Amino acid sequence: MVYENIVLIGFMGSGKTSVGKTLARYLHKDFVDVDSVIEKELNASINEIFKDKGEEYFRILEQKCINEITQKKGQVIATGGGLPIHSKISEKSLIVYIDADFDVILNRLSQKEHAKRPLLQDEERARGLYEQRIETYKELATLSVDANQKIQIFIHVIVDFILDQRIL
Repeated sequence: MVYENIVLIGFMGSGKTSVGKTLARYLHKDFVDVDSVIEKELNASINEIFKDKGEEYFRILEQKCINEITQKKGQVIATGGGLPIHSKISEKSLIVYIDADFDVILNRLSQKEHAKRPLLQDEERARGLYEQRIETYKELATLSVDANQKIQIFIHVIVDFILDQRIL
């Protein structure tokens, strides 16, 4: 099967944006971050959107955004952690699960990054959310990569998969 886009999924802070930027450079593709698109359109941070409009409003924006973004082909797309749980992703997309352990994610995030994520404010609740989402991520993924190692290592796993399968 030929895929139109590469969509990166995984829990918040798992490295989807960092991986996406690097992967897009490797593959000479455009990079799009769903959260950044939403923030730019509303001129507000995800945290502000959650606070002012609520999570349900944000999830509607996410679905609209992913629908619009996937109309264009040849992109690497980083999603928010909840998008695959609350929204449908085009079946024409190669879905890559960036699989990082919860504690690895917490260790990677700076205090500033941690504070920007509304659903990470309560660590116990966030850990529960992480546990709830793992199975959905795995079920949706065409490819899962172990993201508990350096990005450069698992980027090669993704690139090799794409080249071996000749899917883009």
